[in-house]
Formats: sequence, structure tokens, C-alpha cells
Amino acid sequence: MRTVRELRQAGLIAYLASLVIALLVSGLVHWALGGRGLLGWGGFNFYGLLEGLAFVVSFTLSLWIAKRAVRATSSALLTAGLIAPSPARKLAKPIQTLEAVESFEGRLAVLTEDGVPVGVLGLEDNIVPWEEAPVVSGDVAASELSPLFWRYPVVIVADGNTVYGAIRREAFRKYMGV
Repeated sequence: MRTVRELRQAGLIAYLASLVIALLVSGLVHWALGGRGLLGWGGFNFYGLLEGLAFVVSFTLSLWIAKRAVRATSSALLTAGLIAPSPARKLAKPIQTLEAVESFEGRLAVLTEDGVPVGVLGLEDNIVPWEEAPVVSGDVAASELSPLFWRYPVVIVADGNTVYGAIRREAFRKYMGV
């Protein structure tokens, strides 16, 4: 799972690479046409339109290829990484923590011993050990959680002994616009 910072870096690198490719292609078209293209620099002419079209097509195509290569969201790509998905801890809703199993009422809860999470109640019929539960770091990009939601209805968000909360499948789908 990638963090928001990693997605921002991937978006910046992919955007800059696409921009450089588009400038090079546009420059090659300008050179191939004998430097007669003047799109916005001294007049409007057919050769300038060809250069502009070459720029737009190569930029769009290279952005599409970069998006598939780095699996970044389109907003992170189009903004050069300035806008990235929210971290998982921002989507997490508070979850109940219990010290003893006797007080469990059938809802989702984290079982702790001396403040250290040891299991999750309510995912299955019995206690799911903490190591086997769907737990992610709070810094993970929320858009990266979809593989976990294929298997589990809930993902727990925690860093070390700090439990931020849980993200339910419905809330994740709403966040993703599905």
C-alpha cells in the first residue's frame, strides 16, 4: 500500500515526464516544419495549430501511459501531485476498544491488553488476531484500500498501538464515488 506522499511523488514525476515528452514532440514537429509554426507567439497559422495539436496529443497520451504505469489517481497526475487522495486516518470513524470480551455487544471492536491491540471482534464469529486483521497505517492513501475491501467489509486504521478507527466498505465506496 502506498502512502499519500508516495502518490504525490508519483503524480509529480509522471506529470513532469509527460510535460517533457510533449515539449519534445512539439519541438520536433516545429523543427520538422521548418520553424514556421507560430501558435500564439506571433500569429495564428496552420503550422502552429499542428504544433499545438502534437503537444496536446502527446501530453494526453503520455499522461495516460504514466497513469497506468504508476497507478496514480488522475487528480494527482493532472495537478502534478499537489492534490492527492486523503490518508486513511481521515476516513476512519472511531471504533470501540475493549479490555475484556465480556462487555462485547456484537458490534465491531478492538480488543486490547494493557493498551496494546491484540484482536478484532465482530469481523467473524470469533476473535480475529491483530496480525491477521485488515489493519493499515494511517498514512496509507485511502484510494489504495480497494484490494482489502474485496475480502473484508471493514478495514481498521492504526499506527502501532494507536487505533484511529475503522473504514466500512460503504463509506469507502462513497469516497471513491462508486
